[in-house]
Amino acid sequence: YKIYWRATTSPTWDHSRYVGDTNEFILEGIVVDNFYFGIASVDDEGFESVVVFPNEIIKD
Repeated sequence: YKIYWRATTSPTWDHSRYVGDTNEFILEGIVVDNFYFGIASVDDEGFESVVVFPNEIIKD
């Protein structure tokens, strides 16, 4: 998977991080209230799906 995030004022995905085959990941130093988040699946050849909004974000 690849996580994307952008400031709430940005029209484009400005940041991303490949996180591999996992269903949980913590982005350190990110204040979730200041960003929108999206997720894309990535196949073995590196092709990505369309970025979609997650159905749940857990704040620690």
